[in-house]
Amino acid sequence: MIITQYQVTGDMEPTPSSSPSYSARATVFLAVLAAIYTLQIARDVFLPVTLAFIFALLFSPLVERLQRHRVPRSLSAVAVIAASLGVLGSATYFLMGPASEWLAKVPEAMEAISRHTGSMQEKVADVGEATRSLETLSKAGGASDPRQVVITDPGWQSELFSGLRNGLIYSLLCIILLFFLLTHGQHLLSRFIETRSTFKDKERSREMARRAQVQMSLYLSTITMVNAGVAIATTLFLWLLGFPDPILWGAVAGLMRYVPYMGVALTAVLLAIVSAVSFDTVWQIVLPPLVFWGITVFVGQVIDPLVHGYRFQLNPIIVFVWIFFWGWLWGTPGVLLAVPLLTLFQLVCQYSERLAPIAHIISEPRGDSGETYVPSYPSGDQ
Repeated sequence: MIITQYQVTGDMEPTPSSSPSYSARATVFLAVLAAIYTLQIARDVFLPVTLAFIFALLFSPLVERLQRHRVPRSLSAVAVIAASLGVLGSATYFLMGPASEWLAKVPEAMEAISRHTGSMQEKVADVGEATRSLETLSKAGGASDPRQVVITDPGWQSELFSGLRNGLIYSLLCIILLFFLLTHGQHLLSRFIETRSTFKDKERSREMARRAQVQMSLYLSTITMVNAGVAIATTLFLWLLGFPDPILWGAVAGLMRYVPYMGVALTAVLLAIVSAVSFDTVWQIVLPPLVFWGITVFVGQVIDPLVHGYRFQLNPIIVFVWIFFWGWLWGTPGVLLAVPLLTLFQLVCQYSERLAPIAHIISEPRGDSGETYVPSYPSGDQ
């Protein structure tokens, strides 16, 4: 006879009837680990899909506004996507001219860097000479000549070409999916809302979709203000250091923070090249990129969590950990997508009865001041 449940009377110990709850928790934990592993190994698939969904939330109000002016929805979607690509292309074209002029000075910069690091090269040469002397002594002592294994490296040119090719393919897939989401996403959302059981659930789903669009617009305005602050701070510090064209490079620093792939690193490399051409001493060459790197680290680790936490009612600690987690998971694109994904996750939790405690944990209340953009979880009795 198998006893499935015991009664607890007096001082008796709790029964093992709660073991199914531990099993359920273990199952949920394993499912979360499996989801994280899937997101990491399928990064190239989930990244363009996630970008398309976020941009669809951002551009849907514009498409609907054009549609209210009797512009066909497909034509409105094409116009919005084309305008966005046009703005991006214009900014790239505006920056490519001055950047190409400075990139043409790369050989001169390499020569300057080599000249300034001549003493270090001499020390490295001395170390190499000492190593060869030790090898000669070892051979003279009768040591056997070890075999050398040469590993063929495809080179950075091949890796760069592969990265650009994959980036172009994934960008094209993202744009195509974005077009379909803008043209047919409303129908898909309406079908989903129709499957809800009660009228209150349907209204809750509509409100959640509307709030998601508001959150994306708010995030874009917030990151634009932060990037403008980075541009102003970089311009000011470069001007104080006597850097050539500080306004140009400050604008580059602000705009490159929008670039999903290595925008900050590329800006630091460009500043190092310009420093090598423009200055004579080592500290003058190293200081501008280090100052810029310090600005971006401070903004990314301090300002971004605080600003996003205030504007979106998110706990700065949760924001910091969330950014670190998505940076580990997806690299630089994950860092840039972390806050939008966190705001959407918070929104879903607030409109879900089971996940409402999680929304309460990750939220940061403002008190009585300030506008609340994301509502509290609407209970079923309200």
